Amino acid sequence: MIRSYYRVKPNISPNVEALKEVLSKWLGDDTFSQQYFLRGLNTKHRLCTYEAYESEKLVGLITAWNSEFHPYCTYFAMVTEAHMGYEIETVLVNALLNVEKIKFPLQTSIWESSYRLKSFYEQSEFLEVRRTYMPSLMVSKVDIEGIFPEFNQQDIYIKDMKSIGNQQELIIQLINLVKKNYEVSHTINPVSVQSFETWKKLIFNKDLIEDGSYIVLKDNEIHAYSLLHYSNTPNKLDFGWRGTKNNNDMRLMLMLTALQINYAEKKGIHTIEAEVDSTDKFSIEMLKFFPFSPTPSLLTFQKLPQDVQL
Repeated sequence: MIRSYYRVKPNISPNVEALKEVLSKWLGDDTFSQQYFLRGLNTKHRLCTYEAYESEKLVGLITAWNSEFHPYCTYFAMVTEAHMGYEIETVLVNALLNVEKIKFPLQTSIWESSYRLKSFYEQSEFLEVRRTYMPSLMVSKVDIEGIFPEFNQQDIYIKDMKSIGNQQELIIQLINLVKKNYEVSHTINPVSVQSFETWKKLIFNKDLIEDGSYIVLKDNEIHAYSLLHYSNTPNKLDFGWRGTKNNNDMRLMLMLTALQINYAEKKGIHTIEAEVDSTDKFSIEMLKFFPFSPTPSLLTFQKLPQDVQL
């Protein structure tokens, strides 16, 4: 039974600075969960924000928003003060379910160590649809020719992004291949229709390291690609999108990743970070092949429209 003294009210114009203090108090050094909530709070596509009170004390927050890039679900984030049971979560999610603008499925992401929220979502018929790992790789030189003898095959040509900048045919090939692979890995949360120029900007963004991002050509066709990005953290880089034309090209993608590791080693970089989705077969193969550090995972849950009332 939900205690009658939990009161939920909408927050039409949130005081972001005040809520930052609340999030910091409740979430400690969990910067991902803080930023995830603030992303929904600050976006122009925010649908609603609700607060839960016990008497006059704030004990819970939930906010929901839409995405232009992934428009076929409603994202939400929820945080609560430490407590027993699931009463606060229940009243907040029920408030969300009563919003007319909500589009199903509902989707949220939490750390696997957020055990109370994990248990609540599982008991409330949310389905886990994806796991995301964010491991780091300590940089050390890779013996590419020893591990990948195909490196010296005469029918394979490796180019970096900087060298293909004016080759429109290759740019079109690359964008179409990246788009296709991204869409396949996001069937549970589909992508909206985007223009060629939008995809080009996503790939060739300001953080892309053009001379450290590579493609493999065979018979003038791109068979594998691997992107590398600058990081906001000193002495670190970020692995970006990677993929292949066919499943039997997977080793080519791994070979390009090894080239990126050696590129980082030459630049004096200590670590490369990755974001690996369980729905992305290419990044999963990278995670299995190279000695990444152990890492907790983010769990993504969805709730479908049937039986929505908690």
